Amino acid sequence: MTMRAALLKGIGAPFEVKEIPEPRIGPEEVLVRTKSCGICRTDLHIQDGLAYIPDFPHVPGHEPAGVVEAVGSNVDSIRPGQRVAPHLFLSCGKCRYCRRGMEAQCTNLGGVIGVTTPGGFAEYFKAPARNLLVLPENVPFAEGGLVSCAVITAVHAYRRARLELNDVALVLGAGGIGQILVQMLRAAGVRVIAAGRSTRSLEAARRDGAELGVCLKTEDLHEKVRAFTDGEGADCIFECVGTAETMKAAAHCTQRGGQIIVIGEEAEYPAIDTIQIAQRELEIIGSRNGGLQDARDAMQMIGAGLIRPPIAARFPLEAVNEALTMMRAGQASGRLILEL
Repeated sequence: MTMRAALLKGIGAPFEVKEIPEPRIGPEEVLVRTKSCGICRTDLHIQDGLAYIPDFPHVPGHEPAGVVEAVGSNVDSIRPGQRVAPHLFLSCGKCRYCRRGMEAQCTNLGGVIGVTTPGGFAEYFKAPARNLLVLPENVPFAEGGLVSCAVITAVHAYRRARLELNDVALVLGAGGIGQILVQMLRAAGVRVIAAGRSTRSLEAARRDGAELGVCLKTEDLHEKVRAFTDGEGADCIFECVGTAETMKAAAHCTQRGGQIIVIGEEAEYPAIDTIQIAQRELEIIGSRNGGLQDARDAMQMIGAGLIRPPIAARFPLEAVNEALTMMRAGQASGRLILEL
């Protein structure tokens, strides 16, 4: 049996929609018919040869959701017909990190679905049964699939911060993950500043509760943050961009003893001097995706309406290159979705 899939044949190549063999599942695995799959900057990184280089040709797509088509002979926790989305990390469940609930740091990692192994830019994808989360009935496929990356990343990053009621957080990069963070922070009683280059993203952040929106193209971020915080700076910066420029801005906007939670990933070196870090006692904390418990909690939060993942546009599989071009140009004020 074959299926349609968007194939990436090499670094820098465009995607090609081709017929390829359907995945074969093992005794512990599940075959899922894909209904939707989000598009992430990591997909651009894969195309550009940054951070992750899978075996080519490769089928990306790490925010998929769909309906269970078949289950392996040893699977009894998932049944055909259920609506599901995956936790991406093919972790061992036994190492010190897995035992701590840090599956994204597993020392025996078997791969990352859609990143280093085939994913959801195809009519079917497979996953171990223990990696699958059941979608609540009130959660559409597109929103449910975003749990795999955008939503879990925001949940995990929020948990890495030590924010309290009425603290000030700066969300630097008001795209898909940034907008989810704004929603979570406001629900927790944190005052939020959102910064970004897109007017539409800033408008969405304000609707979600950001008290101040700063356009990085036309406004002085440092000046605006200092004025908003009576000269102190933000308690915590969620750095969702990851460039040298934005990391430098984050350091200037952080108060003494503040935190910078680094979410965005780019192949650049942060322009932060160690004098600032030491004398102002700044904390720079990396945050990558999340563990299985983060994923379960993220799904519950969506089901309860606490998180509303922003979706900017939807595309058929055949328009994957058009969608990626839109993302690369920074024209999306939320997640872009492939629908199959």
